[in-house]
Amino acid sequence: MQLLPLVRSMWQWAASQVRVPTPGSNLSRTSFGALDIHSGRWEYLVRERASKGDFIACLEHLLGAYAAVPIILVVDNFSSHTAKAVREWLELHPRLQLFYLPKYCSHLNPVEAIWRQLKGTVAANRLYASMDLLLKAVHSFFAKLTPEAALRLAA
Repeated sequence: MQLLPLVRSMWQWAASQVRVPTPGSNLSRTSFGALDIHSGRWEYLVRERASKGDFIACLEHLLGAYAAVPIILVVDNFSSHTAKAVREWLELHPRLQLFYLPKYCSHLNPVEAIWRQLKGTVAANRLYASMDLLLKAVHSFFAKLTPEAALRLAA
């Protein structure tokens, strides 16, 4: 999520132009998320970056959220997902396995529709006065995301 508004196409009155203000500087945060395809339960974690350490923090979050059950996580080939530190961490935590999608095929991941909905609802053509307000909107979006809606989006 970026403080700089995501500008998307939208309807507007003829002969008028919608103004989308921008901040003086940009801040960003990364959201990691996982969908339980059986129950529709959505788990997510917001971090400052998308580094291998942040991804490992997400994996640890999932191990805590789903105690004592095997976890298979579908991921793309983003560098933080394939890092040596991640592979070493996975060797120490065999209960969690990663399933890598083919390169350049992240659109095959069912959770991409949830990210698209989040961006369209929370971020597109909107300016927030601070990162805290943007993150509050993100948390609100996920709090309202029912298991049924998550599964419907990921269909």
